[in-house]
Parts: sequence; structure tokens; C-alpha cells
Amino acid sequence: MRTIVTALVVSGCMFNAASFASAQPDPKPAIEQAKKAAEEAAMKAQMEKAIKDAADKAAGTAQPPATPPVNPNAIPVPEGKVLNTIQLEDGLVAEEIKIGEGYEVKPGGAVIANYHGTLKEGGKVFDSSFNRGEPAMFTLGQVIPGWQKGVPGMKIGGVRRLIIPAKLAYGERSPSADIPANSDLVFVIQLVDALQMNDIKVGDGEEVGTQPVCVTAYTMKDADGKEIASATKEKPYIWVPNELMGVSAGLEGMKVGGKRSIKIPAKMNQSHPQLAGTRPQNVPCTVEIELLAVRNLAPAQPKK
Repeated sequence: MRTIVTALVVSGCMFNAASFASAQPDPKPAIEQAKKAAEEAAMKAQMEKAIKDAADKAAGTAQPPATPPVNPNAIPVPEGKVLNTIQLEDGLVAEEIKIGEGYEVKPGGAVIANYHGTLKEGGKVFDSSFNRGEPAMFTLGQVIPGWQKGVPGMKIGGVRRLIIPAKLAYGERSPSADIPANSDLVFVIQLVDALQMNDIKVGDGEEVGTQPVCVTAYTMKDADGKEIASATKEKPYIWVPNELMGVSAGLEGMKVGGKRSIKIPAKMNQSHPQLAGTRPQNVPCTVEIELLAVRNLAPAQPKK
């Protein structure tokens, strides 16, 4: 029998299939190299995209950041020509933008007001009831000295800009991250309403402090003049601290033996929920009150 050997003749050389296969290189290094090249290409593409995005942002073509939503209840901050400039003590300046026509606020009074507070340097807004769309309510004894000295003299409906030096604001103290220490402040104030107080008789006894228990005779009437509550000297009424905002603020500074008429705006006719009794709430009223005795849980504020 003839032995047949399968052969291939290439360029005059003879190879069989087994010897050809054994002569080929290992494919694994080539696969690994290709994989590495693909990874490097992908990384390069990512870097190029990041560079392009940065360039677009620098050129202003990137999508701008979303702006915070505007409060639909916001009230425009009043602007206008300065009608009068008042140089007050310790560098405090009051600029009248609008002269009110109502009741004139007295020192130590209580007010309902809109305000817009900014830093004098740079003009950054740190607080604004105009932006919230809701006026604030406070007694002047509770606020910074610049307000205590700068708000009295305003009339209901008026607008005033106060330029307050740091020593009449927060001084070396920083009350928040938005107000650095030793900051001069600017406030635009719109006087919405005020507690209206009129002394019928000035007493000569002990003066009411900030946390008093007051023994009184009084008559409370609604806007139409109808009597809605009362107490007599024989059966007096004892007011506890913060029982009714308008009365608490109106009693401050009175002296035993004195009589005072207090016209309370509806927003200040708010009693402590557990002490409201049957008195109408959130309606304007007038209280004529006589101070019979007082026990101060905190001393009266010194006059400034």
C-alpha cells in the first residue's frame, strides 16, 4: 500500500497542516493589547467631552442654573425721592421717603411694619418682610437701638430709610451668617399700623416693666363703640404677662395711678390661646385702662 502524505507546496516549500498550526503566534497578547487600546480611546473621549463642557460653560453656552422661585405674595420695596434727611444721635440717619398722615409713633411704642434690611457695604439683603409679603409686629423695646431711636416720629402710612451704624445695630456680634460683625445696616421701613396710646392721667407710682402682673380697672370697646369687656376698681382685672399683645404693650411704661387710652389694631388684638376668654379676637378695639397696682417680674427698661 502506498502511503499518501497530504502536502502543501508554498514558494517551493512543503508544509503539512500540523506544522503550520504549531508555527502561529499566541493570540492572547494581541487581544489584551486591543482591549487596552479601546479603554484608552474611551478615556480620551471622556476627557475631550469634559474639556468641551468646561469651555461651553466659560463661554456662557451651558444651561444656566435654575433661579429660585419668586414669592407670589411679595410686595415691592418702596422707592422714591428723599423728602427730608434727619441726623439723629450716634450717627443714625433717617431719610423720609413718604410722610405718613396717621398716628405718630412714640418711643417705646408697638408697630406693624414692613421692612427691607440690607448691608450698607455691598447692599446684600439679609431680611425682608416685603419679600415674604407679610408685615411684622413688634414693640420698640424688643428691637435694635437703631430702630428704637429711628422709628419714633414716623406716622402710619409713612416710609423711612434708616442708615444704622454698627454700634446701634449688632456691634461686634454677628447675629447670623448674613450679617458680619461690625456691619452698618440699611432698613427701608413702611409703617402699616401702630398701637395708639394717649395718657389721660400720668401716674406717680411704680412703673410697669417688661414682665408685669397688672391690677387694673378698664373698659374695652369695639370699633363701633360697643362695650365688649370691663372691670371696676371694686372688682379689678389682673393682666398677666403676654396675655393680650395690645394691652401688654400698652401698659408698658405706665405708672400706678395713671390712666391711658390704648387703640389696638386688629392684628395686635391676639390673646394667649389659654387666656383668651370670651373677648373678641383679631378685631380693632379701644381700651381705657387705669393702673391700680403692679408687680414687676422684670424691671422697667431704662430710658434712652
